[in-house]
Amino acid sequence: MISVRPTDRLFFAVLPDAEAVEAICSLRRKLSERAGLSGSEVPPEHLHVTLWRVGDYVVPPTAEDVDAIVRQAGTVERPPFRLSFGGAKSLSRGALVLCPGRGSAELEGLSTELRDALTEPGTEVKHALRPHMTLMRSEKLLPERRIGAIGWTVREIVLVHSLLGKATHRVVGRLPLRGRQLSLPGLDF
Repeated sequence: MISVRPTDRLFFAVLPDAEAVEAICSLRRKLSERAGLSGSEVPPEHLHVTLWRVGDYVVPPTAEDVDAIVRQAGTVERPPFRLSFGGAKSLSRGALVLCPGRGSAELEGLSTELRDALTEPGTEVKHALRPHMTLMRSEKLLPERRIGAIGWTVREIVLVHSLLGKATHRVVGRLPLRGRQLSLPGLDF
């Protein structure tokens, strides 16, 4: 039997703002220089935190598919929240990642709500979100270390269409975060 490999993937993610992207790329340079890391870097425009992988496709998803997925995800109600990363480390397969600090509970809750909105009731889902942002892949591994916090206010989630193996990401849907928002002095919302 001939096996057909997927060529396309859809996933929901949060994207860093321009200021955070600049800080992340600067940190990546410093970590690479200090630890002697080399390898393929994630392009700045592809930096993201995956919330939920919708699926892989053997043919590109249609505009109707994308519209239906965005409508389903539109039922999620979460207020904007502050997300920050306070650590960096290599995973076993050589991915250098940022590890979250503040906001990881909100990120996990958002991921869970997306999962619930996008899967049929009763479907067994093996999903344990370990929020992180991949910066690069390197054969040399970096032990976990603390970093100065890098963060931004998450105000929307995006649906990304990725062409597998081609390093191409296109944002095909945007959903602003909304819902009851806490009004506390000193918070950046």
